[in-house]
Amino acid sequence: MDSYQLKIFCIVTRQQSFSKAAKMLHMSQPAVSAHIKNLEDYFQGPLFDRTSQGVRLTKAGEVFYTHAQKILDLHDEMEQQLEIVFQRENNQIMIGASTTIGNVSLPCSIYLFKEQYPEVELCLNIANAEEVLRMVMADEVDIGVVEGDTESSSLKAFPVTSDELVLIVPPNHPAEGGVISLQEFLKQPLILREDGSGTKKILASALARHGYSVNQLNVFTEMTTIFAIKAAVEAGLGGSVVPRLAVRKEAYTGILKVLTIADMEMPLIFNIVYPNNRSLSTKTKLFIKFLTDPEESCLC
Repeated sequence: MDSYQLKIFCIVTRQQSFSKAAKMLHMSQPAVSAHIKNLEDYFQGPLFDRTSQGVRLTKAGEVFYTHAQKILDLHDEMEQQLEIVFQRENNQIMIGASTTIGNVSLPCSIYLFKEQYPEVELCLNIANAEEVLRMVMADEVDIGVVEGDTESSSLKAFPVTSDELVLIVPPNHPAEGGVISLQEFLKQPLILREDGSGTKKILASALARHGYSVNQLNVFTEMTTIFAIKAAVEAGLGGSVVPRLAVRKEAYTGILKVLTIADMEMPLIFNIVYPNNRSLSTKTKLFIKFLTDPEESCLC
């Protein structure tokens, strides 16, 4: 039993649903169920009554929930006091972020965090996912925020939010119904991100599942920023594959048309990452909690 299992248990309790808790935690429902079963096996008794309408606490679960909340609060208080004792307090947080989330969502989140903790200085470095991971491993930033799997056993990863890749095209594009076939996509003139970007890596994996490669796409040019890509697509130079969250405004105003590619799902999860052996300051832990708390949704 660990603090993460306690957190999962408390969220399931408040949501009264495994599936809702799983969605908030960016986990699969079987994974959430497995954590709860481990707790019930440990205490040798049910903590939830399962019903068709959801779950509710048993009497034992009510006792456990009361103490689980106290333990989580004490855990946070202990970390803060130990930080002071060891004199590791640092009011500066260095953040590395991949291009999309660094340009679109994190600036707003940093502003909201600063409203609550004005004494903290946050420095944001934006690069592609590969470069952010290099900065994390080289200790040039305290944490990184990147899309996709880090593929490194030496890094801890905490999911921040889930999204998907979509195809953006000019508003006069002939596609109807919000969907384009894979064969039409392969012929579509495209503006792609550069090598090393998480977006391009996820696109390559999706294509590979269908027996294609990025080299078979009709790539017009590559660009390194989401703003340049959106401007080029709006100007009619081609289409591009980008995270949906990067084009929410343009989709709403009709400046760009957003399409999905038939039978080619491209989900992605943005993760906070840092080395397993790194000791984080209290303020950095506080910022991570601020971004990852599924019940607060502090990522803009």
